[in-house]
Amino acid sequence: MSFTLNEMNAKLDEPILSGLKVANLECGSPLMGCSEGTREDILKDVDEWSTNFDAPNILWVKGQPGVGKSAIATDVAKHFLSLKRLGSDFFFQRQASEVMTPNALWRMVAYNLSLRYPTIRSRLVSTLKSGDVSPTTPNIDLLFRHLIHEPLIQSSDIPDGRLPIIVIDALDECGGLDGPQSKHRRNLVRTFKSWSQLPGKFKLIVTSRDESDIKELFSKTDHYRIDILVEKSSVDIQKFLVEQLREIAARFTQLSPDWPEPQTVKRLSDMSGGLFIWANTVIELIRCGSPEPRLRRVLAGIEGSGDLNTLYETVLRISFGKSSTEDIDNVLRVVGTTILARSPLTLQSIARLHSLENSTVEYICMGLQSVMEYEDGLRFRHQSFVDFLIDPDKCPSKFLIKKKEESRALTLACLRVMKDLLRFNICNVKSSYLRNSDIEDLGSQEKECIRPHLFYSCRFWASHLSETAFDTDVLDHVEYFMHNQFLFWLEVLSITRQVNVGSNVLSSLIDWIPVSSQSWRTIALDGKIDTGH
Repeated sequence: MSFTLNEMNAKLDEPILSGLKVANLECGSPLMGCSEGTREDILKDVDEWSTNFDAPNILWVKGQPGVGKSAIATDVAKHFLSLKRLGSDFFFQRQASEVMTPNALWRMVAYNLSLRYPTIRSRLVSTLKSGDVSPTTPNIDLLFRHLIHEPLIQSSDIPDGRLPIIVIDALDECGGLDGPQSKHRRNLVRTFKSWSQLPGKFKLIVTSRDESDIKELFSKTDHYRIDILVEKSSVDIQKFLVEQLREIAARFTQLSPDWPEPQTVKRLSDMSGGLFIWANTVIELIRCGSPEPRLRRVLAGIEGSGDLNTLYETVLRISFGKSSTEDIDNVLRVVGTTILARSPLTLQSIARLHSLENSTVEYICMGLQSVMEYEDGLRFRHQSFVDFLIDPDKCPSKFLIKKKEESRALTLACLRVMKDLLRFNICNVKSSYLRNSDIEDLGSQEKECIRPHLFYSCRFWASHLSETAFDTDVLDHVEYFMHNQFLFWLEVLSITRQVNVGSNVLSSLIDWIPVSSQSWRTIALDGKIDTGH
């Protein structure tokens, strides 16, 4: 096997550049993209902007929830990849806000640029060797300058036909449920202003909702804008519905190949109000059950155009409308955990966290198939469903997710898991005199002994605690943990390379305990526990 000089250099540089990678981060598109023959006018507009180096170097694709921004971003990324112009793409997901940070974004962008552009790679290798910036620095401005701005400025030999384009989807989901108040979001917005000062040939595409801080950013930053207007989407939505409904009909021998009749498809298109997420949710709802009765329920139960709230209520009532109080409580646990989880959890991990049967969680997930994906980790297909579930003015009280209550349930679940599973020498290491790096097969022992739900609990219990109102019952569980399992917890953090989490966890604990509980605050601040302050 032979390698080109460029490939050989890339292999030699990989150990240095690997420090830019972010562990356990899936930043690619979660979607398939637009249906064939749709959104062609928008894609043409993006293409023309990309070759106009006199135009502003930032493109803002703006639209209300559900109009298909992420699907467009997916197709745009695929298009520029085929032209060898995709520098990097990054699709923010609100439920993964703990790992999808501005630091993670720009590190991944830098790493992907290094793979595709030799000149940028050599600059990055020099920067990382010099120690001018650490990939893990919390100073995002410094990180952006050294890993993005300077390597691009110094790479003047890239042909015009291969100049990199960066695609960033769902800016409004950066920062999780905190949104514009999130420190991560504020830092990221600031780096976009820095990007606008790069030459016009270095292009950045951003999709988002029209939220206050994002609107303010672009009011002060030179950019080109594309508005996705719902009134222009009806033809594309009708094409999408015809294609998807024909696929469903093909699965049933008793359905006509052109089921349903054209006037029904037209009615569904009109009911969508120009929202692709409405049409897609209806398709998934029909696909997950008996097609004809489900279509009838959609047509009979939803009035008005683009009414996502009524559609989402229909989804819940079809699946759980006749469930018992106990079953609804389980639904709330699973849905609340999916929304509030700091990183995506599998069906099995959620079951273990809340002491539920796997089949119980699977039943709930199957009832939410039209709005949820759950193979590699539970996530809702669209943020508008999460918005619906946490809004008391939109969601029926029976299904309303109350953030404080679900945070408390998650906190207690994490503390219970740690109480049950933490123990001395959890990986059965034969000698305490060896460094982790010198222990043979520690990696395989880690996977066997520190299961995903235990790792999650050790890493995020205090994060959920910080969003829980103080009460003595929770305090009793925390007290047990601190007195009996604190050192075992530190051992897990050490084995899983998460020791840096420790000081932040204990700082959160200090903030959570009221001043009136002076004895506990004194313990935490006195040196019995080193918080890093």
